[in-house]
Amino acid sequence: MKKFIKDFALRGMITAGFGPLILVSIYLGLQLFHVITSIPVTQVNLNIVSSLILAFIAGGISAIFNVEQISLGVATLIDAIVIYFDYLVIYLINNWIKAQFIPLLIFTIIYIIGYLIIWTIIHRKVKSQVKQINRKL
Repeated sequence: MKKFIKDFALRGMITAGFGPLILVSIYLGLQLFHVITSIPVTQVNLNIVSSLILAFIAGGISAIFNVEQISLGVATLIDAIVIYFDYLVIYLINNWIKAQFIPLLIFTIIYIIGYLIIWTIIHRKVKSQVKQINRKL
């Protein structure tokens, strides 16, 4: 468990820097399309801190794949659920989505499709690398 927490923290800290970077990109896009012209400082601070937390958790939970006692399927399920609730809570706190049935349903569908696409791409790439390594051995 101690190894998992250390791995989680390390992965989370490495990934955490991407949250604010993505947030700045979103703000820039909103500004370029004249959706927003100014944002209150309290909202900016909340968005920065919450995007750091979001990225830290999303990056850190990938440590679950290094726990040998957990199968790939269970690790994937844990990863998907933790990231889903991580994003959902942060999106709701920041009012990036409304706490209504249709927006939550759309968010959930997009999340599931996106997660499956990304997981499939990574899984195929890793499988291909393992085959190449096995051939060389």
